[in-house]
Amino acid sequence: DYEALQATGPDVQVWQLEDYVDAWHPELVEHYRSVEQATVDGDMDITALTAAEHAQARLQACTQNSYTAHYSVSDIAEGLRSGTLVRGKIRLRAGGGARGEAQGIIERTDAPDIVIGGRAALNRACTGDVVVVKLLGAGDKVQAGAGVDDAGDGSGDEDAEETLAVEQIDAGDETPMGAAEQPVQGVVVGVAERKWRPYVATLQADEAGGMRHLAVPVDASVPKIRIHYPDVRAIADSYFVVAIDGWPADSQYPQGHFVRALGPIGTLDAEIDTILVERQIAVSQSALGFSAASLREMPDDSAERPWTPSAHDLQGRRDLRDTLIFSIDPKGSQDIDDAVSMRRTGQGFELGVHIADVTQFVRPGSATDEAARERGTTVYLADRRFNMIPEVLSERVCSLRGSCDRLAVSVIWNMDADYNVTGTWFGRTVIRSACEMHYEQAQALLDGQRGVEGLDARMEGALATGVMELTRAMRVLRERRRQAGALELASTEVKFAFDRDTRAVAEVAPKQSLEIHRVIEEAMVFANAAVARRIYDAFPDAALLRRHRSPAPERFARLRQAAEARGFSVDCASNAELARSLHKLTEAAGDPSLAFLAKSMATLAMQEADYFATGECPDAHAFAHYGLALDHYTHFTSPIRRYADIVVHRQLLAALQESDGPNTASQAWVATTAARLNERNRQAKVAQRESTELFQSRYVAQLTQDGQHVVADGVVAEVRTNGLIVYVPRFGIRGPVHLRDASGGIRVPLSVLSGRARDMDAHIAGCSEFAVDARRLSVRLPIDVPAFHLGGSDLQFAVFDHVKVALRVLETRRRRPPVYLTLVSRASADVRAYRSSLAPLDRTFRASALSANRSTQEEDRRAEAGAEAMPSGGNGVSEVAAKRPGKKKPDYYAVLEKFSQLSLLETRCDPQAV
Repeated sequence: DYEALQATGPDVQVWQLEDYVDAWHPELVEHYRSVEQATVDGDMDITALTAAEHAQARLQACTQNSYTAHYSVSDIAEGLRSGTLVRGKIRLRAGGGARGEAQGIIERTDAPDIVIGGRAALNRACTGDVVVVKLLGAGDKVQAGAGVDDAGDGSGDEDAEETLAVEQIDAGDETPMGAAEQPVQGVVVGVAERKWRPYVATLQADEAGGMRHLAVPVDASVPKIRIHYPDVRAIADSYFVVAIDGWPADSQYPQGHFVRALGPIGTLDAEIDTILVERQIAVSQSALGFSAASLREMPDDSAERPWTPSAHDLQGRRDLRDTLIFSIDPKGSQDIDDAVSMRRTGQGFELGVHIADVTQFVRPGSATDEAARERGTTVYLADRRFNMIPEVLSERVCSLRGSCDRLAVSVIWNMDADYNVTGTWFGRTVIRSACEMHYEQAQALLDGQRGVEGLDARMEGALATGVMELTRAMRVLRERRRQAGALELASTEVKFAFDRDTRAVAEVAPKQSLEIHRVIEEAMVFANAAVARRIYDAFPDAALLRRHRSPAPERFARLRQAAEARGFSVDCASNAELARSLHKLTEAAGDPSLAFLAKSMATLAMQEADYFATGECPDAHAFAHYGLALDHYTHFTSPIRRYADIVVHRQLLAALQESDGPNTASQAWVATTAARLNERNRQAKVAQRESTELFQSRYVAQLTQDGQHVVADGVVAEVRTNGLIVYVPRFGIRGPVHLRDASGGIRVPLSVLSGRARDMDAHIAGCSEFAVDARRLSVRLPIDVPAFHLGGSDLQFAVFDHVKVALRVLETRRRRPPVYLTLVSRASADVRAYRSSLAPLDRTFRASALSANRSTQEEDRRAEAGAEAMPSGGNGVSEVAAKRPGKKKPDYYAVLEKFSQLSLLETRCDPQAV
């Protein structure tokens, strides 16, 4: 009470907050006015209420709209001890339909996964949080506070555009493989660790004109965030960054604040900045420059005075400048990490792998070293990259450019005539690469071509000999690893061609697989394995290695079932058995798409490889790399773009007593660094994938900008609870095809029967019995269209089936427009089978026509007129067939087109509205 406080006496000074700021902190007056304006009429505005009134208002809000209170620390500790509660990291998935239907998953390796469904059960958990969960029994229900609504957003705005976007990107749940895989239900009762991060969002403004708005994160799994912002026009139609401040139990949404704007939605730079912030790589592209301190550490290199190694640099190095050494990289590469050499000797062969000596220029503890450790890796996006070390090193001084003296760390093997290693040498060298080849040039040499464009004719013969000798050796080494259990896995990689003037995407195509790719890959694997063994011998507790853990056999259940449905057997008991099974399948399938998807399914069943310090694993068997079939493996061959390789170089040189960097033998430092690098590499891979999706979306938008659609061949990769996952090889796109909407309605496109893309937005009404398992999906077609059944009353799709899909882009103001797929038809072979199945019906129609003797042209005309005049809602499939005997073969697709106007069919999607 202001007056009561004033009456306490002269020893107590009483100020209104506004007067206090004005008198004692005049520099904050303007800021105070902004805060006062931003919070007016909101729940943070206490200027209009007394303290008692404000507390009462908060109490009333709490009773009207609240989540269940989290358990106390002592209750959680007791529950974890007794086993009644479970602790784990939660991952949220945007639910099918409204954002409020989000679902949380806690994955467990030793027990069924835990599923938490709905806002009330999630109880304010966010993706990445470490939560405490109470498992629910069969009859248990989640108790939610009043006002916690799974369907609404609390704003009075249904935000239909956002709902549609979330539906389109929702891939549905995986089909359960059996009772053992059925997840258990749970409810969050506490959050042990918050993992909030900066979020990129767009604005859902307060339509009443106030200053309290909802920020809609571009990550659809993140809940909307309540923010205060006075100038809504400044951030409308823009991406901006928000941070969460807290999530009280009486708030439908977390409370947060605006951080900074990124730029208008849809502009390329704003989209790239969004990816960088979301992946926690950087706050913006401009922030990925290097500090002045780092640039001061760089060697002098200019067009006038290019860098060359000094006499001091060459001390103690083996001189290989007279050896034929060459590099093979993607076309246009500037950061060339590795080069190779292969020559005959009197005892057999000498194989060399030569890697840029980055550690010569990046000293431990330097500003450049700290920046490289922080970044962890070079980030490669579809149209640009962000270097781990400054460009003067990555593209010039360290890069193994042709005809330039460069410092390297080399591994050189002596081999007998059968490519068995008889001796290995490690050490620092100086090399001069004879040629920078790109893969296509090297493959042309391997194929026996001469006069290859871009190659010096005087060097071509020697280069061809080197490439062929290297290839013969790598074929033998690769086959040995394959026999030991090495897997040939698959991933979806695409390359983009850009218009030089506009930088628009001119072409998208899957990366071509060449034998020379596998040759260079095998040489790098061979070097990495050799270095791994060497540093482990020197530092058994602190070597930085890379492992790929063996997956549990049950993770391959989907692959086994899908392969068995096609007549193939897949043995997953070990990597060797799996490798043999996949090899046999590839040889026998006769379908490159089937073989590719089988390998992709095997890849998805496995865990990611990761870095670790050897002292963390007392059992040396745990070091093994499952996919490569190697007992020891590390990363040594790319120090320009991976910090792990810099650490490994330092450890190798320390083992050779050529250097002794700090932390080289520290298990704690190596373990901490490994954990950080695992996270940075994971985020960089996701950023690369998201940038690929961005440019795929922009390319499809270009192709469909006039309202057109792009139809492409696809292959069913998975069966989900709401449809299919289809892989489109032409564009390298893998996405959901929905056959069931968020409310459970079955949405089978008419085009599946007609084969016409223009029918894909009309759906067959009356479909029922939507059934899925891990191998196939089936839908019962309505009985009143018997002429259109594909060999029976059930329409079925199985994994590895070929289909045609339409690619379109869903325009949305909330996030990057996603490419979404619509089923157009089954594969051409299935359509031919369908048409042949109509032959008996055709004969029946003809016989009926002859016996009735009604095939005059006048009756034909009347029958057609009657069919066209049939009222909407009439059922006349069989009647139309009987009244049109004709003298020529009936066109059933023309009949089908007429039925698109009847009650059997309805249009779900207006293309203009989309």
